[in-house]
This record gives sequence, C-alpha cells and structure tokens, in this order.
Amino acid sequence: MIIDQVYDYSDYLNAAMPGKNKIYSCLLFIAWISVSILFVSSAHSQSPADSTLYTKSLQKVKSLYKHFIAENSQLYAGNEYLKPSTKGQKLIGTPYFLSDSLLVSTVGYDGQKYDSVLMHFQIPDNVLVLTNPVSNVSFQLLNEKVDYFIIDHHEFNKISEKAAQAMHTNKLYAEKLYTGKETAWGIYEKKFTFSSRAEDQSVTYVSYNDYYVEMGNHFYAINSEHELVKIFKNHTSELKKFISKNKLSFKRDPESTIQKTLAYYDQLTQL
Repeated sequence: MIIDQVYDYSDYLNAAMPGKNKIYSCLLFIAWISVSILFVSSAHSQSPADSTLYTKSLQKVKSLYKHFIAENSQLYAGNEYLKPSTKGQKLIGTPYFLSDSLLVSTVGYDGQKYDSVLMHFQIPDNVLVLTNPVSNVSFQLLNEKVDYFIIDHHEFNKISEKAAQAMHTNKLYAEKLYTGKETAWGIYEKKFTFSSRAEDQSVTYVSYNDYYVEMGNHFYAINSEHELVKIFKNHTSELKKFISKNKLSFKRDPESTIQKTLAYYDQLTQL
C-alpha cells in the first residue's frame, strides 16, 4: 500500500512557503499532489481501505484549492477577458508585453500586494489578464483597483491625470525605466496593421513606444540620443562622449540607452 495516511498538506505549505500570496509555488505544489494521487490510483488496485484513503486525499486537495481561491478571492475576480478579434485573419505578433506566455508578476491591487502572480499585460486595451487556476477562465483586473505592477522585473506605475496630459497619452500605465535625480518613463502601445496586399490576409501587431524624462515639473519627450543629452545643458558634451564610447544606440535599444545615460549623469553630478 502506497498511501497509508491523509497528510495535512496545509501545514507543509505554511512551513515551506511562509507568508501570503505565494501563488505560483502554491499552485505547483497542489498540482504535484494531484498528479501523485492520480498516479497511485492508476498504478495500484484498490482495496476498500485504499479507496477510502484515496477519497480523503482527493478531498484534501479540493480543500486546498478552495482555500487558495478564498485567500485570493479579491484578486481572482473581475470581468471575463476576451482576446482581440482578428476576424479570422492570421495574427502576427502579440498584444501582450514581452511574451505570449504568462509571466511571473507582483501586483498592488486594492491596497494589497500579491506576489508570484502569473499574468499578462495586454497593451492595446490597458488591462492585466490572469487565468483562474480552478476554472481556467481568463479575466481582467479592474483598472481602478490596480496601484502598480511588476512583470518580469519591469515596474509599471499608474499614470496620473496631470502626467497623462503632459505626456499627451491616454494610456493608463508607464514603465519606470530609471529613478535617480531624474525619472525616466516608457509608455507602450501596440496596434493592428493590415497588409496592403489583397492576397495577404494577415494582421500584424506593431509597437509604438514613447519615452520621457521627468525633470522637476516637466516631461521631456525623448526620441533620439540628441534629445536625451540636450536636456542636461551643463553636461551635454560629457554625455555625448559617454554614449559614443559605450556604443549605445537609442534606435537599437532606447530603454538601455536612457537608463545608462541617466545613471552616468547622476555620477557626473555627484563629483
């Protein structure tokens, strides 16, 4: 006999994963327990005692699922998410930030912090998309309750009404690219582009990204190395040399160019 007692897995979870909202780890553990029970049930003929233990263990797994959902019920609730329609045309690209795959994230939601959340950031519609681990239904968080989120180490903050006006955007979230003496922001957009060829029925997502440096009460739009360095009037020459020496390219990698240039500016002004 393989199973000879019904374990209290919740005690194990509390010891192995202290604290709340270890969602990804918790789901993996529950999945492992479920697979283990199914393997045992299929690999061994069951006596009445075995059947009773199997039933109790299965009930325990279901209880863990319910406990998990109850603890995170505020997060795992929202409007059902429907993917953007392409009217049957072949889709090239993705509406999501970085990847079509769910990414491990942290989200501040309605005053609570949730870690290890598997999530999409769907850029065209400004929504965060999760999948209910029990029903497997995708849904979107309520934007008015989202305070911030960090997805695959990229931190996004909600854009204030004043900042949105200054940056001429209707987007809700901006990535905080750098924080120092000045702050740099990235605002991302993706839009459908239809092929001009009648025989080509594909639809392509094209990215349109805007970058800003917040200095005092002003937001400076950055579209090139020249626009980046000219806002630092007293150090323009040094920053140009730094960009050239380190072979930075705004066109090739705008985020890294902004981050490294602002970090170097902070070093210069500390001397």
